[in-house]
Amino acid sequence: MISRYKAVWLVLLTAMTVALVAGCNDSLRQFILPVPQPGGDPCVVCLAHAMVLSTNPAAGGQGSAMHIDVLGDTNVGIVSIGTGPVFVGKNNNRVFVTNSDNTVDSYIGLVPTATNPSIVTLPATSTTPIAGAASSTGNYYLANSGSGTVSEISSGSLAVIATVPVGTQPVAVVGSPNNSKIYVVNHGSNNVTVISTTDNTVTGSIAVGTAPVWGVMSNDGSHVYIVNQGSGTVSAIDTLLDIVIATIPVGTSPNFAFFDVKNQRVWVSNTGSSNVSVLKANDIDLAAVPQILPRLLATVTLTSAPTSVTVLADGTRAYAALGGCPAGTNHTNIQANLAACTGNLVSEVDGIALKEVKTITIGPGAVAIDSSTDSSRVYAISSNDTMVVRDNVHAPNCTANCLPGAVLPDRTFATPSLSIVRTATDTVFQPPTDPSVVSLVPSFIAPQQDFKCVAAIDPTFNSKVPLPCPIQKPFMVRMLP
Repeated sequence: MISRYKAVWLVLLTAMTVALVAGCNDSLRQFILPVPQPGGDPCVVCLAHAMVLSTNPAAGGQGSAMHIDVLGDTNVGIVSIGTGPVFVGKNNNRVFVTNSDNTVDSYIGLVPTATNPSIVTLPATSTTPIAGAASSTGNYYLANSGSGTVSEISSGSLAVIATVPVGTQPVAVVGSPNNSKIYVVNHGSNNVTVISTTDNTVTGSIAVGTAPVWGVMSNDGSHVYIVNQGSGTVSAIDTLLDIVIATIPVGTSPNFAFFDVKNQRVWVSNTGSSNVSVLKANDIDLAAVPQILPRLLATVTLTSAPTSVTVLADGTRAYAALGGCPAGTNHTNIQANLAACTGNLVSEVDGIALKEVKTITIGPGAVAIDSSTDSSRVYAISSNDTMVVRDNVHAPNCTANCLPGAVLPDRTFATPSLSIVRTATDTVFQPPTDPSVVSLVPSFIAPQQDFKCVAAIDPTFNSKVPLPCPIQKPFMVRMLP
């Protein structure tokens, strides 16, 4: 009886939550595309998703967010978002997609097709939004690179409730549920702005290295690690004192860092050198004599230069996306560099021995990577993958100006994708595909260019064979929650 009451209460609570979310904002993004799940997958509201953010090759076209269920390895929903998406952040239950048209799309991450995304429009004075992070309050702070400000977006009202001036060209925000401050990385002024999330007071400015681009916070909120791409260093900041306690040399042109909670390490991908740097980030003691500070633990040589890195939650292995991108590629210029990112490997690094043990082949354009919280899967983007459309499948539909049953030549279309690496075997999962599509590598295919796109008729053969709409290009993957 008690379990039955709990079940009824859960259903009512879910219904009320959906109703409240639907009423949060009158401005809603249209064209959500639910994807029915195949038989055999019992997941209804999945416990974890890999969310793939894609941009649109057509001018003014909307981007998309594709959700892959971790439990079933199935596409459980595609959400149409704003023009020119550049970044996706999250709090404990919502995603926030930053678009270059000065809007932010937000929706509940694990039920992507329950409602249309709510649209937050930034003030006209907040220009070039680029990246953000959630604070301890759950609100989302977004760096506006062009205006030198940070916008606070309420996770409740889904509206901008504050604008805070920071340094020159802010490009990243570092926050944590375990710290009542956020740290804004200012690429142009080579410093970090510290903001109290209690009242949005700027409490300090910390000088760091040259051209900082990224930052991560330790899981307990005690330290922040700033990646300085220009000087090839990482600045370690004590969040109690708000001072730099160590400047650690890493590889050439670092662009990204991942905090390994299990082993208390910081992994840094270096785009200008074929390696990742591993920093020791535990047992820090400023009172000890001599002081125990964060330091370089190892430099791991890889097959080629990485673009991104992730570490399994169990700490046993790290995986790096070897995209072959130009040195200096980071989240602010990744889309401009995608065509030059031709690398097609994922590097596996032993988390104990700290050495590369193998590489795994995926599609070209391996520019982003993340791992599931159960350590069972790694998700890697292939921005320049290709697919072949077999026209003989469509030919029977030909009804005018062509021979019934004619077999037309194959055509190849640029097609980005997502590859899933099963970590137990280090094999790439092959999802079922439409018989008309033959993927050159095992991968999920990103959606068509626009939910409103209508396929054209092939003029070459003067037939009724439809030409697919241009395909979107993914550039970022993020685990939810």
